[in-house]
Amino acid sequence: MKLQLYVPDGRYDPWIAGFTEALPEAQCVTWEDSRGEPADYAVVWRPPVEMLRGRTDLKAVFNLGAGVDGILRLRDEAPDALPAGVPIVRLDDAGMAAQMAEYVTHAVLRYFRRMDAYEAQQRAGNWKFLKPHRRADFTIGVMGWARSARISPARWRASAFRCVAGAAPRARSKA
Repeated sequence: MKLQLYVPDGRYDPWIAGFTEALPEAQCVTWEDSRGEPADYAVVWRPPVEMLRGRTDLKAVFNLGAGVDGILRLRDEAPDALPAGVPIVRLDDAGMAAQMAEYVTHAVLRYFRRMDAYEAQQRAGNWKFLKPHRRADFTIGVMGWARSARISPARWRASAFRCVAGAAPRARSKA
């Protein structure tokens, strides 16, 4: 099995090491080093059009991020940029949902506790009481919550915050 890798920053060593450990039978090559050579799978993040256009050798294209915008944007650059009939696979989570939940928790609590205002006072060398937000007056909206139970309204309701949920708007595909 041959994996052809592309990351725009050129930092391949961690990816190659990870794939070598997980798939010792696989040959991992960078796109830059193997242009024109066939491969079984492309593993990419925001690949250039030239990497995927006209490929007939690929069994699948794996995207290194949760979204596939970096691959689908290629259609805007060239209608034939994506290999016909080749599945595009995105990461389902890879630990990002827990990190996002922690970030959202931090951001909500930071705003709720008015930490930015207190830090500004500290920098200015003064102190003044700031009326705290009331939980009853504080609503948290969670878009796309169904995708991750880790960032769900139920999690916030357990903290006694009023919470509303909604589906994230879906991108329309170009026909």
